[in-house]
Amino acid sequence: MKLSPSILLATVLCSSGCAFQQEDADLVVHNAVIHTLGEGGSETSQAMAVRDGRIVELGAERQILNKYSAREKLDVAGQHVYPGFIDGHCHFLGYGLNKQKVDLAGAKSWAEVLERTVVFAKAHPEHEWILGRGWDQNLWDDKRFPDNTRLNELIPDRPVLLQRVDGHAAVVNEMALERVGLGAESVVAGGILELRDGRPTGLLVDNVVEVYQKIFDDAEEALKRSALLDAQRDCLATGLTMVSDAGLDVNTIELIAQMQQEGALKIRIYAMVSDKQENLDHFAVKGPILSDRLIVRAVKCYADGALGSRGALLREPYSDVDSTWHGLLRSTPEHFADIATWCKGHGFQMATHCIGDSADRLLLGIYAMALGGTNDLRWRIEHAQCMDPADFDFFSRYTVIPSVQPTHATSDMLWADERLGPDRLAHAYAYKRLLKQNGMIALGTDFPVEGISPIATFYSAVVRKNSAGVPEGGFQMGDALSREEALYGITLWNAIASFTEKDLGSLEVGKFADFVILDRDLLTASAESLLGTRVMHTYVNGERMH
Repeated sequence: MKLSPSILLATVLCSSGCAFQQEDADLVVHNAVIHTLGEGGSETSQAMAVRDGRIVELGAERQILNKYSAREKLDVAGQHVYPGFIDGHCHFLGYGLNKQKVDLAGAKSWAEVLERTVVFAKAHPEHEWILGRGWDQNLWDDKRFPDNTRLNELIPDRPVLLQRVDGHAAVVNEMALERVGLGAESVVAGGILELRDGRPTGLLVDNVVEVYQKIFDDAEEALKRSALLDAQRDCLATGLTMVSDAGLDVNTIELIAQMQQEGALKIRIYAMVSDKQENLDHFAVKGPILSDRLIVRAVKCYADGALGSRGALLREPYSDVDSTWHGLLRSTPEHFADIATWCKGHGFQMATHCIGDSADRLLLGIYAMALGGTNDLRWRIEHAQCMDPADFDFFSRYTVIPSVQPTHATSDMLWADERLGPDRLAHAYAYKRLLKQNGMIALGTDFPVEGISPIATFYSAVVRKNSAGVPEGGFQMGDALSREEALYGITLWNAIASFTEKDLGSLEVGKFADFVILDRDLLTASAESLLGTRVMHTYVNGERMH
C-alpha cells in the first residue's frame, strides 16, 4: 500500500520529534571547565546535568545542552568547577560560638588582649561570662605566658576565660577560678594549673581548660542555633560543602540533626563524638548515624596538647624550657586502649589528636594492637605533627589515615624550631612522607585555630609559605604536596576519610551535586595569585547556597 505524501511527512516529523525529545533535569551547568577528581584520575568536562540533587551526566557542551531540558541553566563563562571542598578537621560549632566571644586573634601583646576584653565587656553587660579566644604569645615581644594579675583589676566582677589560639591554654580571672572551685590544692590529671607563691596565676593548660567545657556544652539552644548558622554561612562562602567537626556532644549532634530536618542547616557534617562516657553510652545503644547530611561514626580523643602551649607530648624534652619538660599526656594508655576496643566493637572510627612524637608513637602502637594489620576501618591520627622517622610506616602497616592541617605548618614555622630543635623539626609537618604511606592524606584547617579557607589549606600544602610570602623558598619543601595531591586532599580523600566517597568528593554520575565555582584554575594559577582566588558560587545537592 502506497502512503500519501501528507502521511509520509507526518511520519517523518514524528520520528524527528521523538529523536530530539529532551530529558528533564533540575540544573545544567555548562560553558565550564569541570574538574571531576575521580579515583581513577581527574578528567575535565564542559557541562553536567543534575536531577534530584545528584549528577546524571557529564559531557561535552552540545551533548548535555541538547539532551536535557533544565529548570535552571548556569553558564559559568569558562570558569573552573571543582567538587565541593571538604574540611577534614575543624570545630564547626566552636567557630560559630567564637562569634559571641572577644576576638583576640593577632593581638600584639597581653596589654592589647586586655584592652579588647575590656571594650567587649563594656559593650555586652548582658553577658554573664566574658569569653575570648585567639591570643598567641609567640607573636609578642615578651613571649612568656601571661597571668591574671591585671585582668583581676580590670574585670573583678564577672568571670573571664580567655583562650589561647589553639584552645589548649587559657587565662582566667579570680572569679572564674572560684566559679568552678579551682584553687592551689586542685590537681587535674593531664593539665597544668600554674602556681606562683602558692597561688594560682590564672594560667591553665589542657585538661584544666576542659573544666570549663560545660559552659559551652550548656550553651542555650538559641545561642547554639545562631552559632551553627553563622558557621554555615562562612563555610559556604569559602566553598566548603562538608565539614568534619572534631568533637561534639550528643545534645549538639541532636540539634544539628533537627536543624537539618527543618532545612535550616544545608551543609553536610561529619560529626566526631567527644570522648566522654555519656556520649559513648548513647551511641552504644543508638549506633552510628548515616544520613545524607549528617554522619556520626567516629570518636575523637586527645592524646596530648599543642606545641604552641608546650602541651604536645615529646619523647625528648622541649628545647626551649626546663630540660625535664616533655609535655602532657591527656589520659592514660589504658583509657585509649579501652576506647579502641569500644570503637572496634561498635563500628566507630577512632580519631585521636596527636601533636608530639611521643603521643604519635603511643597511639599508633595502641591502634596497631587493636587493628592487627591492614584493614578498611579508616582510623585516623589527627595532626600527626611531630613524627619520629621510625614511626611513619605504622600508617601503612595498619592502614591509618593521617589527618593534617597545612596552615599549622605555616603558622608554627616561625617558632617551631625553638620548641623542637633542628633535628626533630626536620620530621615535623611531613605531609609528603605521610601521604606516601597509604597514597592519600586528609587535609583540614582546625578552624577556628586557623582560618576557615580551604584555599589557604591548598596554598599552605603546596607553596609552604604564609600569607606574607615567607619564607622565600618555602618551608621544608621536601614535604610539600603537588597541586593535584592538595586538591584531592580537600575533596575525595576527605570523603574517603569520612566513609562518604560513594556520594561525595568527586563530580561523577550518581554522586551528589556538591560543587564550587572558582574564578581561576588552582592547578595552573601562579602561586602568588592563589590566595586571591574568589569563590563565585557554592552548590550543595544541586542547590545554590552561595
